[in-house]
Amino acid sequence: MEQNLFLEQRQRLQLSPQMYQSINILQMNIIELNRWLEKEVQENPVLEIVLNQGVVPEEDNDEKALDHDHEEQEARALSDYFSSREGKSGNKDISITEFGPDTNVQNLGYKKISLSEHLLQNFGVMVRDGLDYKVGEYLIGNINYNGYLTISCEEVALDLKIPVKKVKQILALIQNCSLPGLGARNLKECLLLQLKHLELPEKELLKKLILFYLEELSKKDFKDISHELNLTYSEVQHLLDVLKKNFDPKPGRVFSQDNDIKLLVPDIIVKKIDNRYEIFENRGNSIDIRINSFYDQMLLEYRRMEKLRGQEVFSQEKLLESQKTVEYLQGKIGSARWILRCLEQRRDTIFNITRFIISYQQDFLEKGITYFKPLSLEQVAEELGFNKSTVSRAIKAKKVQLPKGTYELKYFFSKGLSQSNDEIISNEKIKNLIKGYITEEDIYYPYSDQRLTELLKQKENIVIARRTVTKYRKLMDIPSAKLRRRYK
Repeated sequence: MEQNLFLEQRQRLQLSPQMYQSINILQMNIIELNRWLEKEVQENPVLEIVLNQGVVPEEDNDEKALDHDHEEQEARALSDYFSSREGKSGNKDISITEFGPDTNVQNLGYKKISLSEHLLQNFGVMVRDGLDYKVGEYLIGNINYNGYLTISCEEVALDLKIPVKKVKQILALIQNCSLPGLGARNLKECLLLQLKHLELPEKELLKKLILFYLEELSKKDFKDISHELNLTYSEVQHLLDVLKKNFDPKPGRVFSQDNDIKLLVPDIIVKKIDNRYEIFENRGNSIDIRINSFYDQMLLEYRRMEKLRGQEVFSQEKLLESQKTVEYLQGKIGSARWILRCLEQRRDTIFNITRFIISYQQDFLEKGITYFKPLSLEQVAEELGFNKSTVSRAIKAKKVQLPKGTYELKYFFSKGLSQSNDEIISNEKIKNLIKGYITEEDIYYPYSDQRLTELLKQKENIVIARRTVTKYRKLMDIPSAKLRRRYK
């Protein structure tokens, strides 16, 4: 085989470490940026944190009420009770607000303690034997945040080299030391454990439903249930309502969970002042940094020493030390100045994008979701003279607080559907129309996706495919017509 050497010239873009840092700073949200700045302050001695005393005009009571209403609406979002099985999350987490006011009051005391801590405390009171406690501790360590045991009794027995019977005895103690349903191995056991502690007139029928018909209930397939239990569809519907009201399929969720904490901290706050929308940085939750003037002064002193090098005022050892110090300070101060420049650039970029969105979506802010306009990254990039990737990074994970509530910036970037008259209708507007139709529908004869498609055509002159309506409905976590239907 013949071997040859040849030269080849190529062009490629190679980003410097500083450019990578600038890109990373731009795409961080306010929480991520605060953590990163705290770390930088620890690693770079010339940087210091400035105590932030910036304020934003206070909200009036009406705006606070709007935010509160928005939060309540989110808390009541529609979710299918049986969409997840055996403690595994489905499309939407089931919250304790679905199980009635009594449950909420009962659960208030569990919010400040984790599930494992609570179970260990209660279990510790019930047992005195050290071995029993160790087995219980092992079992509790394998109970997930929904309250389900994720390991079989046989596996525990094998791991701890004890009889399976002993493991089941300890598990029974755990299941009876706290809220009914905790420590269950599957959904069926979880509901049966809760049923034992409830005094309900329909108890026997509910037990049969839990034991044999959970799958049918999850699909609202009442035919077999009605036939085999000699019940009308309306009676089966009533039993399902009782299940939803009195049972919690994820009892562990009432306890504090570190991984469930979601902070709603906006990067930008928009206020309407004198009929104009003003944009403010959320300084109350952000960290400001600056270069410590002491190190600037120190650098000047060492540079003065270098100028006196030829006059032999200082020893060579002292001059060498000052040279190293100057190089170190120059590097750290240069790095600090670059970070400050990146922060200012990040702020200006986000402000400019937010300002454009506020101007573009003025009708939405004033009149509501019906006036929401489709918007693309390309439109914003072209208008502001940015690269599309810059806009994408700038809106990533960022939130803006508006008088109507708090939204992610990416919410305002919505595609649209083209119509025959060249009009483009926002996806968000169509979703809102679908949601409105479903809210006003007859609960005994809910609209099918095909009927929703026809309504959009008849009432709004919007031409849309049925599969697109189905897609939007699912994106809003709204069940199908069959699951929404109720029986008289």
